[in-house]
Amino acid sequence: MHIPEYLDGFQPPLACSPLIDATGWAADALFWPAFLLQVGMARSAPQAFDVDLADLDVYCQRFEQPDQWPVFTVPIAGGRMHLIVCNLPDDAGIDWLLDADAQDGVRRSDVSEVQYAGAGLPWGLLPEQPTSLLMALPAFGDPDPKEQEQRTVQQALRAVGATWRINELADDLLSHRACMIL
Repeated sequence: MHIPEYLDGFQPPLACSPLIDATGWAADALFWPAFLLQVGMARSAPQAFDVDLADLDVYCQRFEQPDQWPVFTVPIAGGRMHLIVCNLPDDAGIDWLLDADAQDGVRRSDVSEVQYAGAGLPWGLLPEQPTSLLMALPAFGDPDPKEQEQRTVQQALRAVGATWRINELADDLLSHRACMIL
């Protein structure tokens, strides 16, 4: 997989691209609890999906391979946002990269009409489709989400299979949005 200019600044340069398209992983039974735990930093994810912790631990290793960096792509603001699980041994993290169309869409958005306090992207641009919403969530909103955002996240969680402690999981996800937008 290639994302223009993303790997260009790595020093030392990478010999080959470690980026892999992982968007299809969302169909796996353990994907959502693993993704929300690993990427969303939500410790309550395993309980919300009632999964076996040993199975989940094995699945989570897919997110940690130094030679394979999962990339998840979601539509946003008329373009695309790529979530990249960067697995550099000494500098791991989550990056969000907006393509040119998404950057233009964000600039054109009337942030005065959406709840936005400058921390993350405006709530009004959050995708409506549940899987895209949950993948994009860490890049959105101010640190004090409103009741509507809470309900929206709860609905998305139910849509992807969460059955227990959904309010707690939504709280976890809404309080841990520390991804860097590039």
